[in-house]
Amino acid sequence: MPQSAPTVQNKDAYMVYRVGGHLYAAPVNCVLEVVLTESLISLPDASTYIAGIAHFRGKVIPIIDTVKRLALPFNGDNSYSYIVVFEVEVDGINRTFGALVSKVLSVGEYSRAEIREVDVMPSDIGSPSYIKGIIEHDNEYIIVVSPAKFISNEDYSNITNNVSEN
Repeated sequence: MPQSAPTVQNKDAYMVYRVGGHLYAAPVNCVLEVVLTESLISLPDASTYIAGIAHFRGKVIPIIDTVKRLALPFNGDNSYSYIVVFEVEVDGINRTFGALVSKVLSVGEYSRAEIREVDVMPSDIGSPSYIKGIIEHDNEYIIVVSPAKFISNEDYSNITNNVSEN
């Protein structure tokens, strides 16, 4: 009797990084680059989760304080070493911004079946509005986030308009 072909599961690639003592993952297709943290230019009237702005490939981009944006508690280890530069499409417009992270660990492929939806999240792993699900991998939980929700339309417009006017 002939054997049937193995079932191929569609897998998506995710970049796994650490913030505030937890593991997070973002789709690789929206990651432009990972750069070492540099000095940021602060914006006095920006939202509290905006760490500042930085130069990236000839333009100025907003940088998100990931701990503040994900509403994580301060745990004494909220230091940042890298900026993950994302490009996402929101309402038909491409946005480029950076997010501060402690450490970039790996890129892994996970099937949609491996990403479990969770209705209630513990308060120490982030705000539910940014979270798409959780992956259990090597006895650890990886929180899958949606970078497109990291920066509001209003904040992005205010920052990019104010920077381009000066």
